[in-house]
Amino acid sequence: MPRPRAAERPATKKMQEAFWRLLEQKPYPKITVSDITRTSGLNRTAFYYHYTNIAELAEDAIAAIYEDQGLNVFITRLIRQPDDIDLHQEYVRFIDNDEYRRSVHKVSLITGPHGSTSLTRQLRDFVADIWLGLLGLDRRRLNPGQNLILNFASNGILGVLANADALFNDDGAQWIARTRLPETVSHLINSLKDLDDDTDA
Repeated sequence: MPRPRAAERPATKKMQEAFWRLLEQKPYPKITVSDITRTSGLNRTAFYYHYTNIAELAEDAIAAIYEDQGLNVFITRLIRQPDDIDLHQEYVRFIDNDEYRRSVHKVSLITGPHGSTSLTRQLRDFVADIWLGLLGLDRRRLNPGQNLILNFASNGILGVLANADALFNDDGAQWIARTRLPETVSHLINSLKDLDDDTDA
């Protein structure tokens, strides 16, 4: 049996790429194993060797987004205090990065009309956990006010990312620069720490 060529992409990578291409074309619940095998050029045996179902493939594909350092840095920078950095300039710098824009496009597919509630919830928890980790807060110990703000801010960011095609370009960057959105998000998330201090007092 011939060995696979070194440059050949692993089967899981091919199936993840097929998943993203299909998500551009049809709603997540309508993607089938047959769709994945046809689009990836693999057979059903290969699919079931790696995954039990489409949901497992989706989780794997989304987990790959979390490894994108550009996306992690962007989410992290959003909660830096406005006087620490120029948030508008940071936004412009990130949208100029092709790899980062590809990850944001994938996020927009999940949060857009072809996505699903469960996939969006997974992304929202990812964003929230990054912020809570930076603030040193435990999700299980948040009070009702903190939970409200966290959900509001993380849902808001996902709403922005869902409109990536409209916002993550030069015109979108100029629009963001005329708003107070980055500062608003930063103040909201940082207020979680203040509410925590009030609780302890």
